[in-house]
Amino acid sequence: MTANVLHEDRTEQPEPPSPDAHGGRTIAGEPLRRFLLVALGLAAVAMTMVFIAVARAPQLSITDEGPHADYAYRASTLQMPAKGTLIAPEIRYEWYCHDLSGTTGKSDCTGYTSSFKAGQQDYTFDDPPLYYTTTGLLARAISVVVPGSHHFITIGRAIGAIWLFLAMMVFYLALRRFRAAWQYAAAGAVFLPLVPGVLASCTQITSDAPAALCGAAALYVLARYLIDKKTGWVLPLVVTVLSSATKTLNGMPILIVAAVLGFVAIVAARKRDWTAVRRAALVAGVIVASFGAVYLAWTHWQAGRGVANWVNPNKANGQALTGSKAGDMLSNLFNTFQHLATMYQLQPQINGETVVIWATLLTVLFCAAPLMLMTASKSYSWGWLLGLATFVGVSAIAIVVELQVFAANHEYFVMVSARYALAFIPWVVACLAVVASRRRLLRTSTGFVAIGFAVMILAELGLFTLGPALISNTTLLVG
Repeated sequence: MTANVLHEDRTEQPEPPSPDAHGGRTIAGEPLRRFLLVALGLAAVAMTMVFIAVARAPQLSITDEGPHADYAYRASTLQMPAKGTLIAPEIRYEWYCHDLSGTTGKSDCTGYTSSFKAGQQDYTFDDPPLYYTTTGLLARAISVVVPGSHHFITIGRAIGAIWLFLAMMVFYLALRRFRAAWQYAAAGAVFLPLVPGVLASCTQITSDAPAALCGAAALYVLARYLIDKKTGWVLPLVVTVLSSATKTLNGMPILIVAAVLGFVAIVAARKRDWTAVRRAALVAGVIVASFGAVYLAWTHWQAGRGVANWVNPNKANGQALTGSKAGDMLSNLFNTFQHLATMYQLQPQINGETVVIWATLLTVLFCAAPLMLMTASKSYSWGWLLGLATFVGVSAIAIVVELQVFAANHEYFVMVSARYALAFIPWVVACLAVVASRRRLLRTSTGFVAIGFAVMILAELGLFTLGPALISNTTLLVG
């Protein structure tokens, strides 16, 4: 068992149960009343932040939202795009109307011609279909009861509130499993959409929308194994399949869980605890095998569809190797940490210099977070492992992306976008929440979250921004 393998800190004692937990109904180990109140509060935060952004910033994101919207639209009829698939006429029309509304501030859509984005291809077909199918089917179903027409993109964006709420709720439960007091767990969950990249991903149609949920779910699996000593393989299998079926990179956190379990197996083998070795190796093997099965199955199926000898029209894929292959591909090893919170894309109506300043502050904290938890934990304890796994996971994203680009085109990315590490944002926040809970920093934590909430809400409403985001910072905000 992991109890005989990992060290324990004196700060890792379980939180005493609340009085209403004795003899009362519980959900996921939480008293029913508290669970419902927390869920209602998180739902209110998610809907407020997403709906304001969707209403005030109609134009499509420059991070390929048009092709992503087309994928969701086609998936809503269970017709997946393939190599060379053109953007559907309905999406081209809505694309024009959204951009026009964002420019003029008017809701009326006039002047559209069939030449707008004619020949534009949907080059997002290589992403697995789960996010697009779920969002597309929900958007099409809701469209039936919404007055008017041509609102698939708007509804698809609003559905981001569901993805965000689920991420916040699962993250809350994960933090509780990591023995954070419920107040700190709730504050950590509210903190998620205060990270500009997380908010941006949940207010647009993009396969990054479920990234925070996938990262939180992987954390929950890790906590169940390391702390609750629940070593079954069914939940890890389900989380792996669902995460990797939304986007390959969204499955990275659960792969890091497998790596942690591999480490646990090695430590157990040194202590000759063969039962712990077998359990850890089994769960790690299930995770790796199921991730590989989803990736290979989807890649193989899509490889045989569409235009033969297709060339990606997106010219920003990569650049030719200029020197040492290892040097070029490792050049971005820690770049994701450098811009972990500052590399995002929000439309001008909901962005501002206050958001840039806030994001820059978060980047400083995020770089320190895993090291803070490792320092505050005993070596080989679960806290130490969580900090180490977070650091390795965020860093490994750059290597994975570079290998993908090299395998596809024998090229490399000059700068790997920190957006690719979105699924690890819950892990970084978890490090901060666990440290805050151990040190009993309740006022500091709630005050910091309150400040962040005020900054983001006021910016979304356009009430306090200190002016537009500086043009000089756009290289950090978009990737």
